[in-house]
Amino acid sequence: MKERRRSPRVFLKGHVSLSLGGMHLELPAADISVSGIGVLIDEAVFGAKPSGEFGVCRIDSPDLGGRVEAYVSIMRMRRLGERRLVGLRFESMPWYPSSRMFR
Repeated sequence: MKERRRSPRVFLKGHVSLSLGGMHLELPAADISVSGIGVLIDEAVFGAKPSGEFGVCRIDSPDLGGRVEAYVSIMRMRRLGERRLVGLRFESMPWYPSSRMFR
């Protein structure tokens, strides 16, 4: 698959608490970039085409120096074996990741 990102993604240790569409989920973080975060899910909990839904995510990661909260929307989902990688786009966030994290 051809990479379409402008900003590089980096692996992220930690987990994400996601409140979206009336659901509250605890998900493992996969990666992060300046524009969004990737989380892993075991099944299609969001339905077939969930893009455009808005929610709040709380990211708990030692890589970010603590808990970070951001408004997100579902950008895309991609199958990775038995799991799915869900790309969440940052819509509004009170923080900006350290630029050295993305080098």
